[in-house]
Amino acid sequence: MDHGEREVRRARPLVARLLDLGVDFEHWCFACGRLNPSGLQLDFDVSTNSATARYTGLQRHQGYDGSLHGGVVAALLDETMGWAIFHQGIWGVTAKLEVTFKRPVPVGEEIVVSGQLVNDRGRTIETKGTVTRSSDGTVLAEATAIFMRMPDERRAELEKRYSRTDEAFARVRAAVAAETQHEEHART
Repeated sequence: MDHGEREVRRARPLVARLLDLGVDFEHWCFACGRLNPSGLQLDFDVSTNSATARYTGLQRHQGYDGSLHGGVVAALLDETMGWAIFHQGIWGVTAKLEVTFKRPVPVGEEIVVSGQLVNDRGRTIETKGTVTRSSDGTVLAEATAIFMRMPDERRAELEKRYSRTDEAFARVRAAVAAETQHEEHART
């Protein structure tokens, strides 16, 4: 990947790849952890209020033959919507997740999972997400979620476990701010 333009329904600037900016994925999270051999091992591209991941479903994650299990699709959406807020330094947990399955999500075919922050209400944060087929942009699943901000004491515990998050997220915020400034300058 060249960190330039790439197509996700339309060309868009790639703002920040979290793994490249030093975000620590050396843990057991089912969705993004590198230590979990059965996990999804997602990496995210982020921009202001959004996150995107590309994923090709594996046979071990299927439900009916040839289709990703609905729980895996929900996990993809949950994780991506979570990273839409988490990369901004907002530590939250999923309080509510509602998924609408439009079409089967195929195993062995690249999909694009996108999440966006919709509304930050302080203690709760509303998000939305989609799963689309990479080849043609067909919407396969959609979701909405509500995240609750994590209590300060739990956040402090996790910040110790996931060392260097502040430095990594500072780099992410700087990359997003630079891209936003570049876009604003290009419009004038």
